[in-house]
Amino acid sequence: MLRALSTGVTGLRTNQEALDVIGNNIANINTTGFKGSRAEFADLLSQTLTGEQAPTTNLGGRDASQIGLGTRLAAVQTNFTQGTIQSTDNSTDLAIQGDGLFALKSGANTYYSRAGSFTLDANGTLVDSVSGYKVQGATGDITIAPGSTQAASATTQAVFGGNLDASQVDGTQYVSTFSVNDSLGVPHTLTLTFTKNFAGASGRWDWAATEADANISGLTTATGQLVFNTGGAISSGASQAIGITYAAAAGVTTPQAVTLDFGTATNTTKMTGYAGTSTAALTSQNGYASGTLQAFAIGADGSVTGNYSNGRSATLAQMELANFANPTGLVRVGDNMFRVSQNSGPAQVGAPGSGGRGTLIAGALESSNVDLAREFTELITHQRGFEASARVIRAGDEILQTVVNIKQ
Repeated sequence: MLRALSTGVTGLRTNQEALDVIGNNIANINTTGFKGSRAEFADLLSQTLTGEQAPTTNLGGRDASQIGLGTRLAAVQTNFTQGTIQSTDNSTDLAIQGDGLFALKSGANTYYSRAGSFTLDANGTLVDSVSGYKVQGATGDITIAPGSTQAASATTQAVFGGNLDASQVDGTQYVSTFSVNDSLGVPHTLTLTFTKNFAGASGRWDWAATEADANISGLTTATGQLVFNTGGAISSGASQAIGITYAAAAGVTTPQAVTLDFGTATNTTKMTGYAGTSTAALTSQNGYASGTLQAFAIGADGSVTGNYSNGRSATLAQMELANFANPTGLVRVGDNMFRVSQNSGPAQVGAPGSGGRGTLIAGALESSNVDLAREFTELITHQRGFEASARVIRAGDEILQTVVNIKQ
């Protein structure tokens, strides 16, 4: 009878612990990025009443007779299945679609989380809105400073497209203007004059670059030739360069070399020499003025791209996700975070979308993965288990009382 009482107690204890796990899951049904847990039981060592016996010539074999001594809570496993993605329209909120966890740092300690409720602090550092821990990227803390400036860049390449009319007579001119930026980002307008020249080739055009800018003291290598073949494509002169010398008062880097790309392999707007209206013009150039950060966006691959007032964009940072060989081995530390354990394996950090890591969804959060219907079903099951174990204890107590009453 005492054995039955002890066994019943183990049933009470383990079912109570399972109810604690279920209660925690249900309590966190609305916790961002929460991963539910599952209680797993194992039986205790059994008492052997009689041992097993192998078959002999005269007798068959016999199994061992054992009585179990109850149950115990063997493990509490974390369920890392995907939670539902919900839109928040907050650009710094991030949800992970797939495997991986965000890396967050507090001093020398690194923690990991599926909850992507992030915000910018006063220094422009991306932090967890609950704990204030700093979100980690490829180079450490991710900083997006509002109002930061993108430096100006001088033009080194000017790309042209359009047509030069092959039907024009010798000496015909076509004029096109284009702009380049100096090292401070200041634009300067140059004039490109194309002159039809039959000398040596019917598809030849000579060009000359001129300027009327007080800040430019002169141009070097400012002339060249552009030759089209009988099919209207450039046969020579696809890429040529000019040099710009600025006056000292301009306060910029001088001289400045600018490559004129009329039709190289990388030029998708190649100039042509067909019979038809002349339309030659600048299609793009790689110089720009300085700009102020206006907005930013986080891509599915974790790249943080800033958009500037000068119309340019630049990558400000690269977010990373951590994968683990055994994510269920991570240890919960509260505030939706985990830490590495001896059985989780080390963090394998990389860009979202690489190495089996999931991708990011900006302006969204991952909901808890707790299945309420399943939890209620488990709740009923363990409640019945608790009640049944209590019945075993009650029955054992009544039998013991009967034994005691024999003496009366």
